[in-house]
Amino acid sequence: MAYLCLVRPVKSISSPKDRDDWLHHHIPHRIRAGLAGLSFASEFLPATVDAALRTRFAEACLQNAACEGRMAAIRWLIDFIGVRDKQGKPARPHRWGDHDVSITSLPGGREIDLDSDEAKILCRVWKACSQASSHATHDSKHFPVDANTLEEALRIIVSHLDKTVYSAGQEAVSTNLAEPEKA
Repeated sequence: MAYLCLVRPVKSISSPKDRDDWLHHHIPHRIRAGLAGLSFASEFLPATVDAALRTRFAEACLQNAACEGRMAAIRWLIDFIGVRDKQGKPARPHRWGDHDVSITSLPGGREIDLDSDEAKILCRVWKACSQASSHATHDSKHFPVDANTLEEALRIIVSHLDKTVYSAGQEAVSTNLAEPEKA
């Protein structure tokens, strides 16, 4: 049986400034994020670099990983409480099978109201995190993923979790944050 596979053309990065930005910022940023905490990270540095540069490199790797990880985590949480973007509007995430879990999988779990102002904000942040981190885009003019935007999204998420799945056990999300890997 033959399958027809249509491949959409990718955006060309033709301006020298944009190419330079991709080669010297976007790609190295993700490589540093991927190298964070790995034992072979220092192999990417010249043998002649001093200890101070090695330390700065390791710190840059951790900072880049934190940046990318924060966006991935927030996008995961937005999806978990039942919001994604579909053509600029809040929609329910795709649930692909029996192994998928959402907030409704837990006692007291209720997806966020898609008609709420909070869902509209989370929808934009979900798409921005997707465009900024989950796949490569160029000149997409996505919603900002700065600290203020991500903080607003996290406040909405934590508030919703506290009102739903955490309210059943008379505890708050914050009571489970102090001990990483408690489970």
